[in-house]
Amino acid sequence: MRPENEQYLQRWWSGVFAIEERSLWSSVTVRPHGVLGDYPGLFVALRGEGVHVSAPADDVEDLAAHLVRAAPDLLRQDAFWAELAEERGVALIGPSTHHYLDVDPGPVPGVVVPTVEQLASLRSRAGDADWRESGFADTSRPFGLERDGVLVAASNLNAWDGLPRDVGVLVAPEARGRRLAPVVARHAASYAVTAHGLARWGARNTNLGSLATARRLGFAAYCTQLALRPA
Repeated sequence: MRPENEQYLQRWWSGVFAIEERSLWSSVTVRPHGVLGDYPGLFVALRGEGVHVSAPADDVEDLAAHLVRAAPDLLRQDAFWAELAEERGVALIGPSTHHYLDVDPGPVPGVVVPTVEQLASLRSRAGDADWRESGFADTSRPFGLERDGVLVAASNLNAWDGLPRDVGVLVAPEARGRRLAPVVARHAASYAVTAHGLARWGARNTNLGSLATARRLGFAAYCTQLALRPA
């Protein structure tokens, strides 16, 4: 990744947790929500030696004391956060891996801009759960692959840091197993990198297919992120 984009990511993640850039990924911190506003729970990121938590203001003191009592290696284990979520009676969301790409993988010939009706049909076939999990909350910048006039795979770009750079991908159930995800995702990533210099890809660590697609396209894993919040 280009040095300027490494610095950009350092600044962005430091801003989320209101910490100095030099402390990022080398310390354990708990801070009250800043840019996350009234987020209803804990937002956590881990990389290297860094473990950072953004929490509601009235939760910071007790949570910080809890983390201090834990062994550093334990904080980097999924089981620690799963146990904490159970103690609090909330859901553990993730963990997920955030990936970034700043090299254009190149556009894909034959990719189309799907219609609202085509996207609605894809959503109906895939189901609302897959639609949400695949990152289709925002469909203002969609791309698609058709077979015989039917939309069988789509990608889109959600806003990240104010620009459409966060890649989402959804393949119709009847078309899965045909390696369509990396094709349509490549086109979205190419658009994001060409237009805005960087593309982001988030995938739950249990979604091996999505993680493999990210690697295939050249995305580099950056950090692990999870959340504890009401279900």
